[in-house]
Amino acid sequence: MWQTIPFRTPKVVFGMESIRQAGSEAKILNAKKALLITGPSVKASGALELIEQSLKEASISYEIHVLERATLEPTTDMAELAAKLVSEKNADLVVGIGGGSVLDVAKMAAALTGNPGNVRDYFGPGKVKNKGTKALMVPTTAGTGSEVTQHAIFLDLENNVKKAVASQAIMADVAIIDPMLTVSSPRNVTAASGFDAWLHAAEPFVSKNANPVTDALSLEAVRVISRNLGAAWSDPKDLDARYNMSLGCLMSGFALANAGTSLVHAMAYPIGGEFHTPHGVSLSVLLLACFKAIAASKGERLVRLAAAMGEKVEGVSVREGVKIALDAIHYMLRSVDLPTCLTEIGITDKSKAAIWAKDAWNERRLLGRAPRDLTVEDIARIYENAFEPYEG
Repeated sequence: MWQTIPFRTPKVVFGMESIRQAGSEAKILNAKKALLITGPSVKASGALELIEQSLKEASISYEIHVLERATLEPTTDMAELAAKLVSEKNADLVVGIGGGSVLDVAKMAAALTGNPGNVRDYFGPGKVKNKGTKALMVPTTAGTGSEVTQHAIFLDLENNVKKAVASQAIMADVAIIDPMLTVSSPRNVTAASGFDAWLHAAEPFVSKNANPVTDALSLEAVRVISRNLGAAWSDPKDLDARYNMSLGCLMSGFALANAGTSLVHAMAYPIGGEFHTPHGVSLSVLLLACFKAIAASKGERLVRLAAAMGEKVEGVSVREGVKIALDAIHYMLRSVDLPTCLTEIGITDKSKAAIWAKDAWNERRLLGRAPRDLTVEDIARIYENAFEPYEG
């Protein structure tokens, strides 16, 4: 079967100490003044100083905006304030430095300078039509892949739900990925963000939009992350593990940007919106129940994921292979202290499943890629199953 395969990516600079190229990359973008958007922990880690030094060496002036937030998820007003500052400071380049939340704010702030209105006006696919201020993204975690995707996720405080902006126009112009910047990540962040990266490879592999290019990226990212997440979590200063986690995250980001996530992410949004759990945790407590629910249509692909994780599946039936895959995923999550069901994070009210199911079902952008046609009732049952500990 012949496919037409569009492939989206910003310019990427990857490698140890590649952050030192921030100034030269900004110069290529003809930047004269940059607004650096970051968070308090990034400022304290020393990563910001490296970018400042590089910009100074390139004779590019800059100002710094440190995000203040009361929730783990970025909010719409944070992006709107940052966009206002970009205009007020006459910045012609936005530099985002931090985890996925910071990068999402920075990307959207840049986009709003070229598009009228507020963030809520752009929830959904393809609504941002114009490129805004040029943007350079620098991740400090091996996690979301936001630096190379066309997505930005926000907590809408008015409705207490998470929503996505998904448009080619918000993709960064340049992504600089320096694995050295992830060394200071706390252990829990390494686990949650690393698993997020793993799922950004695995879920596109079972997406309706998967293609041979994203399949190759997904399987290699799963292979690399599965072999290095535990080491990076166990020893933050294991530079080989950090390098490989960043590389795996880059590949999974490409897979995400071009094949997309689906069911797990759609169901995680109501959980993250209501309970403000870290994104990776919202995903980990739902994944096994979701993958069980798609096994009927994607069993063979789940077996291929197990093989990429290093499991021996040659000669086994699909049914046996699916169990091996789910067992391997469960082991990976538990080995880095991530929860695998809702009750483990204190969510025990099963009556909410029906409410969450309606919200998740309305995430048509994501569920349109799901490998199974799901009703609201189907999704509610998956939530109910996610309350129960995994038993294999």
